[in-house]
Amino acid sequence: METLFDSSNIVIRIMNYDDITPICKADNDESEENERYLTNQLANQDKQECSALLALYNGKIAGYLFLYYKCNWGGMANRNLPGVVDLIVFDEYRRNGIATALMNVAENIAKIHSDKIYLDVCLNSEYGPAQRFYIKRGYIPDGNGVYYEEKICETNAVCKNDDELTLCLIKQL
Repeated sequence: METLFDSSNIVIRIMNYDDITPICKADNDESEENERYLTNQLANQDKQECSALLALYNGKIAGYLFLYYKCNWGGMANRNLPGVVDLIVFDEYRRNGIATALMNVAENIAKIHSDKIYLDVCLNSEYGPAQRFYIKRGYIPDGNGVYYEEKICETNAVCKNDDELTLCLIKQL
């Protein structure tokens, strides 16, 4: 298990298949769908398409992040740019610097592949803390407005404020 970051409380390391069941338990989602999703992400890591980063806080699974080197999703899809997919920190571990540590590692890896990195953040109020977090880290909107289901939402378009309504944010590394 390759460790990428180690501080007094936080360890960031590469995720592996043995982590799937403990991640699902820590996330309180032991569904077959969640296990399949994580398995697919690790298969993509095996194909060297992404890095699957796992965060531990005082030895307990606290969150994860997937960094795709040439991301095919979101606002900057298919532009050969690294993209962050699913930065997750479990509720009980938030506000302990875990998201910052995950993003620092992801951005350092992204620098190997590009001078930019991007992500899409949902616009509903549940994601308010994430929106503020990314802006404080220097991520700015791509200038295309909002996206719905990964397509630019044209003026006066009808859309739903669900997890498919996003803003693409990009950062110069």
